Amino acid sequence: MDVRTIEDSSEIQDFMDVIKSAWRSESAVSGFKDTIHSMAFHGGIVLGAYDNGKLIGMSFSYPGYRDGYVYLYSHMTGVLDNKKYSGAGYMMKMKQKELAIKYGYKMIAWTFDPVMSLNGYFNIGKLGAVSRNYLDNFYGIMHDGINAGLPTDRLVAEWYISENYDRSFGEVQFINDVNGFKMEFFNEPEESIIGLKMISDFFAFKSSNIQEAVKLKLLLRNKFHELFSRGYSIINFDRKNNAYIFRKNFKIKEKNIFDDYGKSQSGSV
Repeated sequence: MDVRTIEDSSEIQDFMDVIKSAWRSESAVSGFKDTIHSMAFHGGIVLGAYDNGKLIGMSFSYPGYRDGYVYLYSHMTGVLDNKKYSGAGYMMKMKQKELAIKYGYKMIAWTFDPVMSLNGYFNIGKLGAVSRNYLDNFYGIMHDGINAGLPTDRLVAEWYISENYDRSFGEVQFINDVNGFKMEFFNEPEESIIGLKMISDFFAFKSSNIQEAVKLKLLLRNKFHELFSRGYSIINFDRKNNAYIFRKNFKIKEKNIFDDYGKSQSGSV
């Protein structure tokens, strides 16, 4: 018998059976509730958004530690489907930022699906996070209505809440074009500012043709990896063109603590 650290999401899936057996439970859901409560007690930030006394949104985060650097990891922020455009998500992130600064954090990090362009706009364009790392199939197989059938690739958002940096961009050289659910790439320039356009509603694309959606997501996986390896960082989101804006040799005071993790990904679906 041996005890070892677990990082692969496929092995974590087996935890559910152990939790159910050890606590003699038919579901691991109650353990999730307890975990969130422990986050709040041990230095995490757990927030709720209320509308007329009813809970419509939640957010929870906990301390992260990589390569000697302590940050706040925001694991989940969500709003009821019929309240998604109420501003509750933004209010929770602003409250999270306020408390994180009070607790002494300099950076909040989280992951998000890059093909969901509304999330890209919210995280990068509106909040002001940047991204330098792409994680292949980070959560493994998921069965919820949004992720089922797709590799769970994620961008890492880094939100430096105590640092001001220039995220402005002028003329953008786009490396692709989008027409409905079709995406065409061009010869890539070496300009310092380039743009990567995204499909406006990838969920609708997935619903209409899951096989093509997977193929495109894997193509984009390679493209994100290629751009990051060439020294580009995502510094903004152009809502007009529904595109990520990349800048070459973008300077941030803090080191890239997720770099080694991103490079260690196997690339499996």
